[in-house]
Amino acid sequence: MKFPEWSKKQSILIGALIGVLLCALIFFIAVATRTDPAQNDAPDFDDGTEDIELIGEGSVELSTANTPPPDLSLLFRADDANPLPEDGAILPLGSAYTIGGTIYSNYPLDSVSVSISCSHNSKAPYPYRRSVHFKSVGTGIYSLTDKTTDEGASLSSLVDFSELLVGVHTLKISAAVKGSRGVEVYRCSFYVLGDEWEKITREKFPDSYPEALKFFGSDERFLYRYQWVNGRYIVADPAWEKTYITEIPGYPSQMPWKVHVDAVPYFEKAFAYLENAYLRVHGTNGDTGVIKAISLITEYNGCYVSRFTSSLKAISHHSFGTAADVNASMEPNKNNNDNTAVIDNDVKGRLVYNGILEEGGVKYYDFTYDGTYQLDPNGVPETCVNYLLYELGFFRAGFDWAHYYKSTSDAMHFCLSEFVTYKHDDPKYGLRKVFAYADEAPSPSPASAEPSVSPASPSPATP
Repeated sequence: MKFPEWSKKQSILIGALIGVLLCALIFFIAVATRTDPAQNDAPDFDDGTEDIELIGEGSVELSTANTPPPDLSLLFRADDANPLPEDGAILPLGSAYTIGGTIYSNYPLDSVSVSISCSHNSKAPYPYRRSVHFKSVGTGIYSLTDKTTDEGASLSSLVDFSELLVGVHTLKISAAVKGSRGVEVYRCSFYVLGDEWEKITREKFPDSYPEALKFFGSDERFLYRYQWVNGRYIVADPAWEKTYITEIPGYPSQMPWKVHVDAVPYFEKAFAYLENAYLRVHGTNGDTGVIKAISLITEYNGCYVSRFTSSLKAISHHSFGTAADVNASMEPNKNNNDNTAVIDNDVKGRLVYNGILEEGGVKYYDFTYDGTYQLDPNGVPETCVNYLLYELGFFRAGFDWAHYYKSTSDAMHFCLSEFVTYKHDDPKYGLRKVFAYADEAPSPSPASAEPSVSPASPSPATP
């Protein structure tokens, strides 16, 4: 059989066609077998062990000509042989502790760091930070107990717990890849405590032990053991703290407030009054319109904080979770004896209460102000903000107000278990203007009847 002879042009055409078909076949095979590059780089975690929850994720600013890279994925897995401290753990002062665990990344790691902070202590060795780097060898997996080429040591060996001082500590582990900031992958809080304890006694109360005992009912509920941390700050016996300190949703933005369990109904009652009260302040500084009283808490500055007063001789009632500081950055609310006159002059002389009015079916407390003091975010003069919070909420719930201290004004401070010299109803020093409330039947006006004086520690069931 004689095959037809192909011309040179026909041979080139047929060869090109065969080449195109082969390229198409290779392309389809590649697409069918391709996998996600992020999955190729990430380890297979399906090994029957339980993973630690991923705390932080981030993204890197890396790009290619055609497709964006996968988001950065970081995972921390604990090491049973060398576990990290559990939340609430108590570590003996001066003791060694080996930390472990492994970080997995779908990008080569640039560094891994451990930072440890101590509440209310910034002196050496704080801030405490130790890091390892991977500039010499890129890796996406690192165990805290493995030595690195750059440091010649493991991160675990660089962290020396025996250097830590007495206090409440927070440990954070973060990892970074090139082109990204560090991402937190683990966090825990623990105590470091020594063997020597002191105890709060009645001598630590220059003038308010009777009020505290009346509020709490028994010494064991507020006279606890403590150790010194730094300056005036102390750390309470964790067993006492666990029994008597709790959290409630507070303000602004449902921020948690740490308070004594005995104080919970008082705080809840104050919040309830403020949530359901409306007010308006208008005059030379403008007009707030009708606003909720609770909106006047624009800044929360703490309830439970274990510490002495600045003299180091008297215990602060923040140490019991029965006092709250709010709007502390406003100048009139700072602890300053000059602020007594500043607030008194504005509230007494420039803020006029016009009674309960109604607008759109909402009853509100109407005030006129003819001063020019700086305004808070709601448009209320800063001299009057905490007065209004006290008048419409905290006073009715049984709190005292530290604006009425004998020798100073600390208007940020609302308190339950301490002695405050003057009362809101005091005919000379008191600033009370509202004697009838929108949610109650009208009571006799102050001109026709003596205003009732609230007890130092009223039952939370009665205003």
